[in-house]
Amino acid sequence: MNNIRDRAKQFYNQLDFDKPIGFGDVELFKGSLSEEYYVASIHGLGDRDPVQELADQIDFADSAGAYLFTGNRGTGKTTELLRLGRILQTNGCEVFYADMTDYLNMSQSIEVSDFLISLMGAFSEKVAERFGDDPGKPGFFERVWNFLKTTEVSFPEIKLPAGPVEFKVALHENPTFRQALQKGVRGYVEQLFKQAREFALETVNRIRSRRGDENLKVVFIVDSVERLRGVGDNDDVREVFKSAETLFSAHADKLRFTGLSVVYTVPPYLQALAGALGASYAGGRIYALPSVHIYQGKPKDGEPAIPYKDGLDKLVSIIDKRYPQWRDFFKEGQLSRLAQNSGGDLRDFFRMLRLVVTRAHRVDTLPFADAVISDAEDAVRGDMLPIAKDDAQWLARVSKSHKAELDSLGDLTDFARLQQGKYLLHYRNGEDWYDVHPLLRKEVHASGH
Repeated sequence: MNNIRDRAKQFYNQLDFDKPIGFGDVELFKGSLSEEYYVASIHGLGDRDPVQELADQIDFADSAGAYLFTGNRGTGKTTELLRLGRILQTNGCEVFYADMTDYLNMSQSIEVSDFLISLMGAFSEKVAERFGDDPGKPGFFERVWNFLKTTEVSFPEIKLPAGPVEFKVALHENPTFRQALQKGVRGYVEQLFKQAREFALETVNRIRSRRGDENLKVVFIVDSVERLRGVGDNDDVREVFKSAETLFSAHADKLRFTGLSVVYTVPPYLQALAGALGASYAGGRIYALPSVHIYQGKPKDGEPAIPYKDGLDKLVSIIDKRYPQWRDFFKEGQLSRLAQNSGGDLRDFFRMLRLVVTRAHRVDTLPFADAVISDAEDAVRGDMLPIAKDDAQWLARVSKSHKAELDSLGDLTDFARLQQGKYLLHYRNGEDWYDVHPLLRKEVHASGH
């Protein structure tokens, strides 16, 4: 029995989805998993690889640009961004990566001011980490702190932190200070943008000097902005979603920098604005990472999606790479069942597997009985229940048309909530389409009519 427990622990820990797969460059992301775990083309056929398409856009462009990349949490987005970094490095670019949750609280409304400060602050720190000091000395947090000290920006209800280090910490961890900062600098956004733009170009030029290449392309990959979501009541949730829309639509011009190409991850619901939004950014579109390609294609109206065996097999092959002895625990077909019922969401797939594996030492026999698989599915389903009647009606319409079913952009925040909660999953098979999470289909059809 102890041997079973030990093997189950090993299996469980091989299912750690919070660590992305790296591609041989520890400078971009420390602590990533080995590239040997990577399974290619799980999101679709190679000729529609959004990561390669984005890399080509950056490589072909003579000038720097701002690019948008999106994908629900659970699609393997960070792994694919690290792959983007590898491709760009192979193409001769100098690439930096930052997780913006290290700099901003993503459950609070965002404004262009605090985003620019955090963005350039992160870039400043990542450059300093690589070169041993900051080529843009003084660093950007110090520059902004000095700027705030010497302008008429006032903080009537809270003091300006004692120094740049304390300023960075307060911006990340103190919601009251962040709100006061947003309010205080609203009249100084253009000055802040000027400082950010000058800092970016100055730092890029010094990087080029260090590398001895005056034409070197410098790229900054900015991850986790798609996690912007409110907490609490519906008004708070709507406010945060709306702030993300405003940041990337109304302030697109302030997110571009001379000499520095930036790849921003954005919330997936902004794809509903793709026509207007994509045109404001380099590449002319939002590069979207869909859920894993487990269906043959967009179904006809009123018809269910047809499972795609090759896609399901690739999900099984991910587990085969991580724990080749998985057949000691699962029957043939059970992994495919969980893959299909995850809807191609990698995080849900790994989560259900972990829920099952932890029961290995408490069952009488292995492989697991189907009832244990059902229990894991019920647990994940339960986190999404109950579904409000109006949401169920919306989801029922999506399940028939496989379109977003947005009557107006006023519905965008509700659409965002359904995507963030994984009630709706996004797919791409020649075209973009949506479907209800497989674990919710019975509930949606029962209550959505």
